[in-house]
Amino acid sequence: MILIAPLLLVAASSAPAAPSSPAPAALRSTIDRVAAVVNGDVITLRDLERAGGSALSEADSLPPGPQRDRARAQVLRTAFDLVLADRLFQQQVSKLQLEVSDAQVDAQIQAIKEQNHFDDAMLDRALTSQGFTRASYREQLRTQLQNFAVLQYKVGGRVRVSDQELENYYRSHPQEFQGETEIHVRHIFLPLSESAPPGEVRRAEAEGEGILQRLRAGEDFAKVAREVSRGPSAQDGGDLGWLRRGAIQKTLEEAAFALKDGQVSGLVRATNGIHIIRVDEHRTAAARTFAEVKETIRDRLVNEQADSYRAQYVAELRRDALIETPLPDLQQH
Repeated sequence: MILIAPLLLVAASSAPAAPSSPAPAALRSTIDRVAAVVNGDVITLRDLERAGGSALSEADSLPPGPQRDRARAQVLRTAFDLVLADRLFQQQVSKLQLEVSDAQVDAQIQAIKEQNHFDDAMLDRALTSQGFTRASYREQLRTQLQNFAVLQYKVGGRVRVSDQELENYYRSHPQEFQGETEIHVRHIFLPLSESAPPGEVRRAEAEGEGILQRLRAGEDFAKVAREVSRGPSAQDGGDLGWLRRGAIQKTLEEAAFALKDGQVSGLVRATNGIHIIRVDEHRTAAARTFAEVKETIRDRLVNEQADSYRAQYVAELRRDALIETPLPDLQQH
């Protein structure tokens, strides 16, 4: 049973920060600023900024003033909810002495590969496009499995879905199982941390514009990707294979699905860097039978039940926790 949405890594709370060079002392003091303390466990401002992801970048891009301040505070409060829930669960993991083995993580990754029809190379390309290394993704899966183990310990017996419920869902949601549009995508990737200083951003954008000029002049996309892309798909001409909606970051998805066959995007900034996307071809996949989607439906309904119980349990943990929020943006929460 897959209890973690396969490769739906677009949520800002799960996007890892790209590696960056050590920050200067003044910046480190801001990054390490204590935002909250939960049962003695410190949450830093940087933790919230990571969880805020692209939503925080959008807020920070607004003109200075009250509107930007309100938008930034709202993103940080939403991020705090996510980080707080995770910390409360992790504290329960320690309290209950729950462990997740490497074999369990391996099994989860194998299930995700099978559901997405990925081999190892395809999985690595998809993870890179979403800002993950295999190692960082394994750690996220381990944390999610630990958190779910806590939930199973508390309410697992109440989470169940019958075969009749699965059939009813399939019949009542025919639009979800019709043939989906798929696109064959290539990309050129230039890594860039979300926290990169302006000078580094300008250099990366200038490099990207130079690449776009080469493509507009008629150079073959795959050839250029092999020469300049710095992602694992570079040796394959930037080939990410056939993708459906929900398989990559929302920003990249929107840019890719807006393109016609043979079109190339401009510079697309995502959490882990700058992408240039080309769509080679569109196609419509065949409608899926009940047998093909039965377990996917089961995962969805189980997750919906689990989410409801999880929200109740988080509310209980939060009510009983000792929480301090010295960061002013969180004190309105």
